[in-house]
Amino acid sequence: MSKKEGESLYEIDKESTRLIEDAIHKQGTDIHFIPQKNHCYVHYRIHGEMVSQRRLTHHVAERMISHFKYMSGMDIGERRKPQSMAMNMQSTRGLYSLRLSTLPAHGMESMAIRLIPQTTLQSLEALPLINTQSSKLQRITKLRNGLVLICGPTGSGKTTTLYGMANEIIKEHTRSLITIEDPIERMLPSTVQLEVNQRAGLTFESGLRAILRHDPDVIIVGEIRDQQTAALAIRAALTGHLVIASIHTTDAYQAVLRFQEYGLSKMELAEVCQAIIAQRLVNTIWAHQRALYEILDGDLLTSAIVTGTRPTYYELIHSARKAWALGFISSAVVKRMEEWT
Repeated sequence: MSKKEGESLYEIDKESTRLIEDAIHKQGTDIHFIPQKNHCYVHYRIHGEMVSQRRLTHHVAERMISHFKYMSGMDIGERRKPQSMAMNMQSTRGLYSLRLSTLPAHGMESMAIRLIPQTTLQSLEALPLINTQSSKLQRITKLRNGLVLICGPTGSGKTTTLYGMANEIIKEHTRSLITIEDPIERMLPSTVQLEVNQRAGLTFESGLRAILRHDPDVIIVGEIRDQQTAALAIRAALTGHLVIASIHTTDAYQAVLRFQEYGLSKMELAEVCQAIIAQRLVNTIWAHQRALYEILDGDLLTSAIVTGTRPTYYELIHSARKAWALGFISSAVVKRMEEWT
């Protein structure tokens, strides 16, 4: 390698590190390289929304993407197929796990990087902005069986809530907990954690089948993505397990509709589904994020499942307005929540 090439690699390494540090500093959860005809945009997902940060030449963007591919163990020479890998990075704000994926977009590759802090897990009590919602979440972790769904769009904090609930259950020291995730984002003590591996044939469906033979009390499913996994989650709940799973829908009622689209029995879902939790992350006046929740349970949940009708209330908006009245968030945050609905 020539001196010039070595200096060039050093500069790309420094610039890549600066990019990660900048995204973390701005509270970004994801970095996206978006190829255009003559350049490449870099966007951060901040508080659930995509924000344009910089514009790179194709040459610089390709060098940075290649650098990230090399660091994470991807095949640098493969640009025709999607790839995904994970790696750890020590930043000035602590250890982060980076989940990287590429897509063969027109002209050049696109890359997305999920930034996952490997800090101490947040307690379930500290997640909600509204105190009454904290006590509801605590009660849900005490359930001995049934299905609990956590839903929301990308960047809404579903995984953080899943880990918070898992941590609360682990603290009891009385129940066996097994997770299946894609990928494992944080290590949990005293817990068996499975990671989806498509090449090895370990999918959410096959992994969940195996978990049922492993004598768990509580099963956490990183995401329900298909009819088979949804059906197995219901079956596990019907046989006496507590199943907590995330599902990518905009609100609690949309999760009900998703299960109906899968063609699953309404009566079985009504029998086992204990709660559907929808959430959004919001910026508080103290410049940090907290979660607002909609918790659909009891008779309202049963009615929504059996009759297929949307509940007449929308607790996320109610929670946002309450948080604004208490001086926790700005009116702009409330307006954004209203736009989302």
